[in-house]
Amino acid sequence: MIFIRADGGREVGSGHIMRCLSIAGALQRRGEEVLFLLADDSAAGLLAERGQKYRILYSDYQKMEAELSALRPLLEAYAPKLFLADSYFVTAEYLKQVGEYTQTVYIDDMCAFPCPADVVINYNIYGEALPYKERALPQNRVFLLGCSYVPLREEFGSTAYEVREKAEHVLITTGGGDKYNLAEQILRSVLSEEICRRLQYHVVSGSFNRHLSCLQAVAAKHPNVKVYENIRNMAALMAQCDIAVTAGGSTMYELCAVGVPIICFSFADNQERLVETFAEKGIVCYGGNYLREKEELPEKVAAHVRLLAESKTLREDYSFRGKNLVDKRGAERIAERLLRIS
Repeated sequence: MIFIRADGGREVGSGHIMRCLSIAGALQRRGEEVLFLLADDSAAGLLAERGQKYRILYSDYQKMEAELSALRPLLEAYAPKLFLADSYFVTAEYLKQVGEYTQTVYIDDMCAFPCPADVVINYNIYGEALPYKERALPQNRVFLLGCSYVPLREEFGSTAYEVREKAEHVLITTGGGDKYNLAEQILRSVLSEEICRRLQYHVVSGSFNRHLSCLQAVAAKHPNVKVYENIRNMAALMAQCDIAVTAGGSTMYELCAVGVPIICFSFADNQERLVETFAEKGIVCYGGNYLREKEELPEKVAAHVRLLAESKTLREDYSFRGKNLVDKRGAERIAERLLRIS
């Protein structure tokens, strides 16, 4: 048995759950049993849809040390071989106490504190540049850093993609939640541009998007707008699109794996470094930072959509750079390394 501790919801989105689902799938293909642990029932439906077992701890996801009293009986009863934690609210003390029962794995994005886990994973494009090894603790046995460990879902392993002569289809996705209703703001901006309004827009509403009805209202007035919810084969939809507009997160790596030219932006502090690093390396077209630019961002994104729509050469360049970043075996590599130390 392997425990995976992650959360999803309107505030935290679905990114933690989705990347853990990729790792869970790779572990299960190797015969391992996986149990997800959740603070509350916000992501229970998402896991149930994908056939995953879960237990709810009935805790506050922002105060993880307080859930240890509920967690200890499960650790004692199941004696899991590994405990994988994926949350921005994990603390060193939390990992230390769980480590008294089993080997611990932590998926990190920021290197905010010396992490007393057996395995530390940061698959981000900047992961190898962070000072993990300089801050290493005696508990640290393995660091899995950089884009070789991007945990893509299995569906992204064999998707074919071609940059078409004429751009016609645009994907818009803002992650599991969209607290600022940016998908609608961007839609309204592109639909106000003469060239952009000729394109077809495929808008993915995440599991925790409270603004779904607003998107549906826009789609009802514009036949070139289609809204998707609870989509199960994201890779296939991506492959249909000539341009993608996305918020910072794991979706950027998925789009790179498929080869779709990307316009990306950030709307949260934990997205900024990711988006800006991608832009600095010329892998994506930079759409901006909503926390700094506010209403200017949708207009900036619309200008980039027009630019990419008019240039096949630019789309080819971005597609090529993205494909060279991710090789689609990250989840398998993680599973192989985790089982080697367990």
